[in-house]
Amino acid sequence: MGKGQGKYPLPSPSFRARVFAALVGISATTSLVVGLVLYYFAEDRLVNEERNSLIQRSRTANASAGVFLEGLRDPENGALPASDAYAEELVRSVADSTGLEVLHAGPDGKPLAARNGLSGTPVSPGEAYERFGLDEEVLEEARTSSSGGEGRLVSTGGGTSNSPRFVAVWPLSGAEGSVQGSLVYNSPGDGLEKALAFLRYGILGAIGTSVLLAGLGSMVLARQISRPLTETRDAAIRVASGDYRSVPVKSNDELGEVARAFNYMAEEIRHYVDEIQHQKSRLEAVLEASPEAVVAIDPEERVTMANPAASRMLGIGPSSFGRKISELDVPADVLTCLREASAAGAAVREIEVGGETTYWAYAARMNDQREDRRVHGSTNGSGGGTILAVRDITEHRSLERAKTAFVSDVSHELRTPLTTIQSAVGLLERAGERLDPLEHRALELADQELKRIRAMVEELLTLAQMDSWQYSLELTPTDLDEVIRSALGSIEAKAKRFSIEIYYVGGDLQEGQDSIEQHLCLCDARKIYQVLINLLDNAVKYSDPGARVEVRVLEDPSSVTVRVTDTGVGIPEEDLPNLFDRFYRVNKDRSRATGGSGLGLAISKQIVELHGGSLSVESEVGVGSTFEIRLPKSPLPRSTPSSSYAL
Repeated sequence: MGKGQGKYPLPSPSFRARVFAALVGISATTSLVVGLVLYYFAEDRLVNEERNSLIQRSRTANASAGVFLEGLRDPENGALPASDAYAEELVRSVADSTGLEVLHAGPDGKPLAARNGLSGTPVSPGEAYERFGLDEEVLEEARTSSSGGEGRLVSTGGGTSNSPRFVAVWPLSGAEGSVQGSLVYNSPGDGLEKALAFLRYGILGAIGTSVLLAGLGSMVLARQISRPLTETRDAAIRVASGDYRSVPVKSNDELGEVARAFNYMAEEIRHYVDEIQHQKSRLEAVLEASPEAVVAIDPEERVTMANPAASRMLGIGPSSFGRKISELDVPADVLTCLREASAAGAAVREIEVGGETTYWAYAARMNDQREDRRVHGSTNGSGGGTILAVRDITEHRSLERAKTAFVSDVSHELRTPLTTIQSAVGLLERAGERLDPLEHRALELADQELKRIRAMVEELLTLAQMDSWQYSLELTPTDLDEVIRSALGSIEAKAKRFSIEIYYVGGDLQEGQDSIEQHLCLCDARKIYQVLINLLDNAVKYSDPGARVEVRVLEDPSSVTVRVTDTGVGIPEEDLPNLFDRFYRVNKDRSRATGGSGLGLAISKQIVELHGGSLSVESEVGVGSTFEIRLPKSPLPRSTPSSSYAL
């Protein structure tokens, strides 16, 4: 049976049934408790009344018995006849006059006569003795312990129609006080029991009626409570299926508030669903029109979404949904990019397929919202899957290679004639005494422009080498203090010509030091020298006479920072984001006047980044600029060339 119940559990009752059962149960329990209290209270009052009545009537009857007994006394000697002689006459006289049931027991406790005064019929003494629950001990105690001829009330433990609840036992005494036996009195009939039975039936009827009325009221109330809830449940099912019709509000109580709250919720859900559908439509349109291949996979690497471009480029179409991406004909580098993103959060790779096609792949892990709601700091990297974007950059790379080749070829072709022209200008400078001042000035201008063009050609060649990854570093342990001093020596003459003061903070021997502190790091000293020359030259060119340029070295356990600060004209805030772009010049008129090409900062930034460091700037117009070169003391692992280039 236990197994059957476990296998086929009983259905739980409905909410209406539970409300109905609860209300009926409360009503029935309350009515039963009230009925029991009333019954026991009434029973106690009736029993007390019966006791008091029996006491009064037995006292009167016992007085009559005493009078009757004195009438039997012999006038001559005052003796009383034997109890057997007058027992029948005594009980008849007392019972008929009082209406009580009387039992007379002799001095030895033996029942002698009994009579029912209500019906006027004699009763068997032995039967009455048993029915009253008497014994010799009770009678003896009544004869001996009753002082002054007073009787006592004895409980018989009865309460049925044949057995009384209690009887009154009185001693039968003469005028001189001699005890001639006992008289036992009982109220005959079942009036008390009938009254109590009538009371019980009345209370039970009242309880049944109240339960019935409560059941009817509970049924109506349960229906009124459950009907709005049922309507709300049906409406919730409709909302789940896309039907946002409201629930009728039929009252202003709590159930009405529930209906109003549900209608508000349904309206908000409809609004958000419409918004989501709208956003989904826009996203689908974007994905359909996107030239990039977009693929989403779950944590088990199964394809969950792909746009048409993914089908054209990677062969991942709708038929691939649900399959593992490793089972598809996808380039191995794409799979590597996906797995790197799943482990690290994001990954970027440039991929060549077949030597002819070049892809740029970006993958990022999608965080599951359930994971985001958990405690931060969890190391679980599964997330909600990974999204992959692949772009075909074959044409872009071809154009870049063509541009780089063109710049390199032009720069090489310009080098030779520029060298020849520079040599010719040098020869002309030797004959300076024979030139007039105007010709001499023209020769100086030509020499300056030639140097400017040669510097630009060298910068273009450097950029071409960087773009083709032919630019190499010779990393050696280097004291930056020496590199800085060398750069300051090279720029000192130009600074004096423009009345600019240059200070190297921390480069002098301090008091208590045996030698100047070294600032060692692993770098290419020649390339860092080029960066410093460029920054110092810009600080001099873009400062007014009397300005100050300060160089300071800061060091921490992992890096060395060179800070170049000037009090020049400053750089507008809107120009700072593009300051390190190629050919970008803030003040074009001043750049032309001073010979700027817009390539120096771009080259400097790439040189510093090739060292694993960073080049940053802070500036305010009219106050000056601060450039910071941060170099690691030990070489940092760099990304693959393709990854760095793609980023």
